[in-house]
Amino acid sequence: MADDIYWQAIIEHDSAFNFQFYYGVKTTRIFCHASCKSKTPLRKNVIYFDSIALAQADGYRACKRCQPDRNAQQDTGLIRLLHACKIIEQHNEGSLTALQLAHSIGITQFQINRIFKKYLDVTPKSYIDQVQLNSLKKNLRASDNVSQAIYQSGIESSSVIYGRMNSHLGMTPKKYLKGGDGVTISYAVGETHLGLVLIAATDKGLSFLQFGDTKHQLLAQLVAEYPRAEISLMAEKSAPQLHHWLSLLNLYLAGCSTELNLPLDIRATAFQKKVWDFLRTIPYGEMMSYGEIAQAIGSPKAYRAVANACASNNVALVIPCHRVISGDGALGGYRWGQGRKRLIIDIEVKKIS
Repeated sequence: MADDIYWQAIIEHDSAFNFQFYYGVKTTRIFCHASCKSKTPLRKNVIYFDSIALAQADGYRACKRCQPDRNAQQDTGLIRLLHACKIIEQHNEGSLTALQLAHSIGITQFQINRIFKKYLDVTPKSYIDQVQLNSLKKNLRASDNVSQAIYQSGIESSSVIYGRMNSHLGMTPKKYLKGGDGVTISYAVGETHLGLVLIAATDKGLSFLQFGDTKHQLLAQLVAEYPRAEISLMAEKSAPQLHHWLSLLNLYLAGCSTELNLPLDIRATAFQKKVWDFLRTIPYGEMMSYGEIAQAIGSPKAYRAVANACASNNVALVIPCHRVISGDGALGGYRWGQGRKRLIIDIEVKKIS
């Protein structure tokens, strides 16, 4: 199952899987990130590695295009964190302790505690508890058998649910920071009506706003988008600003507000900027096709490029790519899933009707 998931990530160049695994090409002896834009190799020639060290130990060289070793050299702590998170989220057999987790990635318990505190502001134990609780909720929705759901969630006994797990119902809503070369961006994760959202910003404005299913996945996407930035938790003094932005998002998603005029500080090509600027002029509750947008910006044959620009949008809702649909009236793709796109469109249409 893992091989199938990894292979699909390679085919789709999915940056959410960066740092979760690396793939090597047996014919070239080169290893890459999942998101590498190089030509997709034959599946029979692909081998997977859990870490850069394992790939290098097996005689593989880092790809010069996606440079998987570059980020590791800049922040080995973050690489270890993502590796540890992957182990936690894939673990479903009995208990998992912080000491076991530390040994599995070759560091001490003190080091693993320090890494989790630095980047997630929680202990490894708290993160393990939260992942298990989320898994339990998912399994309970899919099964009528409580004992089976508990077992499948990797929780050692039902007493844990009513004891230890009740004392930790979630991580702090503070989180992450990211940016480009020489840029510092503070980041945080919060809850919205569309699920988890990660917001990252410079002192000038939002650089990243994305929805996801796990905090680990969102952090991996952020790291992949801004691989050379300094990464740190959002400062306590910035918390009121974050809460304000989250409140605006939730008001918007509740149909109580029709505007999200938040400041932006984003990277874009000239064409992407032209498309994104136009998207922000599409009235609330209205939709346009990729072809109509291409026509409107003076590039009538560039509808595929318009679609790519929409898919590259890193700031959901604020740049309203959800208002772009297929020419035949179909919903079309959406970076954060068609379910979320349908929900947002329904909210807007209902508001104006």
